Amino acid sequence: MFAILSYIREMLPYMVAALPFILLARFGYNRIRGVQKSNLFHEIGVIAFLLFMTALFSQTILTFLYTGPVVTRSFTNLNLVPFRVFVDNYYAITELRFWQPFIINFLGNIFIFMPIGFLVPMLWRAFNRFWKTTLFGFCISFFIETMQLTQARSSDIDDLWLNTTGTMLGYGVYIAAKKLIPYLDTTFKKVNS
Repeated sequence: MFAILSYIREMLPYMVAALPFILLARFGYNRIRGVQKSNLFHEIGVIAFLLFMTALFSQTILTFLYTGPVVTRSFTNLNLVPFRVFVDNYYAITELRFWQPFIINFLGNIFIFMPIGFLVPMLWRAFNRFWKTTLFGFCISFFIETMQLTQARSSDIDDLWLNTTGTMLGYGVYIAAKKLIPYLDTTFKKVNS
């Protein structure tokens, strides 16, 4: 739990620093597009999504500024063996009695992408389909893993499917939320102008 809180603490300064730029960018985007009447809830949602993406990239791509917790591994920085995460986590738990890799690497990679699966279809009509949202999450994960190839962090094929699974679960939460709150879509979607 301490490691998760450390990650959140490390994300906050990036989010605070990015907020004025995100607000200016959204204002400029709406001006250039000639948006006369914007949906306040949509704008808040987009800003929240961009802040989340800032936090995600701060912990995955901006490693030269990274000061968060370090999870050491006994394998190389590149893993191209699918499902190796199961073997590594099994060894860490059974032999070393060490749960942190399971919490950070396995569950963390799933949960960190759930907001993408939830927010993207909620905010943009173009992503109302399961496959589109899943592909979007996969592409974000692929981008992160590709960027990590040149950095001190590890690039892992397992992260791709774990992140994509998180996106799919987030989409499932979105569908369930839509059934519980029928006005969710109309509240957060962009007003056509």
